Amino acid sequence: MRRRHGIWIVGLLAAALGAAAVGVHASSAAPTGPITHASTFDKTFSCRVRRAHFVNLTGSSNIASTNGQKQPGGLYLTTVQKTREQNGALVTLTQVSLSARKNSLRIDMSTCNRVKRQIPLKPKGLPGPPITLTPHHQGFDNERCGATARVLVRLQFKTTNGVPSHALFAVRNDSAKSRPIAFYNWSPDKVSVYTANNCVVSS
Repeated sequence: MRRRHGIWIVGLLAAALGAAAVGVHASSAAPTGPITHASTFDKTFSCRVRRAHFVNLTGSSNIASTNGQKQPGGLYLTTVQKTREQNGALVTLTQVSLSARKNSLRIDMSTCNRVKRQIPLKPKGLPGPPITLTPHHQGFDNERCGATARVLVRLQFKTTNGVPSHALFAVRNDSAKSRPIAFYNWSPDKVSVYTANNCVVSS
């Protein structure tokens, strides 16, 4: 089976090493030159979804790894199945990823394209209360959610000293009704996660 490597774009922040969310996700492109002067990012993309019509979402706060070092928290969206061999193991490639480190944003432009249409950066239409993640409580959450053939993804975040410090992340079906799938209010030390009723926790 022929592997397809994504073409990545980073908007106002350049692509650098894509952090693996709790050892599960990775990016598929080499870094490009960093652009460090940007402090705000707000863009919407339409991403193709696998034929089985589901997406995988991961949100995490900063957590301690097995060797005691801090692992940066982040946001990760996987809409199609892409893998790459890394250190002798296959890792799943994300279509959108952002973590609490400099120049971490990656967007797979072979799967997602920029659109002018915006979607609300609010949890309206999603059940609550949210799941709350902190470095000392749960730490991360993986969700599998049903979706249409494409999803709309809006990501807005700010940086402090070049490191993402706060982000709002909304995912909706790219269809006439644009039903919400998930919403994340993220910071490295606290993440509020809202997901649709058809989302289930995945390993």
